[in-house]
Amino acid sequence: MLIYLQMLETPEEKSKFEQIYLEYRNLMFYVSKGILHNQQDAEDAVQEAFLKIIKIIDQIEDPKCPKTKNLTVMIVERTAIDLWRRQKKLQRVSMEEDDLELGSVKEIESVEHASTLALAMATLPAKYREVLLLRYDNGFSEAEIANILSMSLANVHKTIQRAKKKLEQTLEEQEG
Repeated sequence: MLIYLQMLETPEEKSKFEQIYLEYRNLMFYVSKGILHNQQDAEDAVQEAFLKIIKIIDQIEDPKCPKTKNLTVMIVERTAIDLWRRQKKLQRVSMEEDDLELGSVKEIESVEHASTLALAMATLPAKYREVLLLRYDNGFSEAEIANILSMSLANVHKTIQRAKKKLEQTLEEQEG
């Protein structure tokens, strides 16, 4: 953790990062290990995720709020998926992201009491849910989302368009 803290400039940033690190490191490891199924690779993914968090530390308001928790989980999920893809590419084996059994970023506590929108969001594929939550729940720009998720700006823009369209279709189906 000392190496991370040296990368930050102000005491406020250092304190914020330390809180995030202590609060979410185990959750982040659990999520990445679930994707990678290997302890060393999971640790690597968590380390890379923390480096990404350092880049956006000034945009995080409260280290212990649900938005920050969701953000850290999304970042480590994406980082683990990227690592998994790099490994598979080296092995010349191609698999789709959908083959990974990823859990949702925000699990709905009770489907009975969930709003229509929350139900529709829960049915979206993980990558659509992630970009919509980052954009509209956390307020990140498309450029920031591209940086967080290691995607191109054009890919983020198109993914948001597709996610909105899919969400709209799902809401229409639920009404009818």
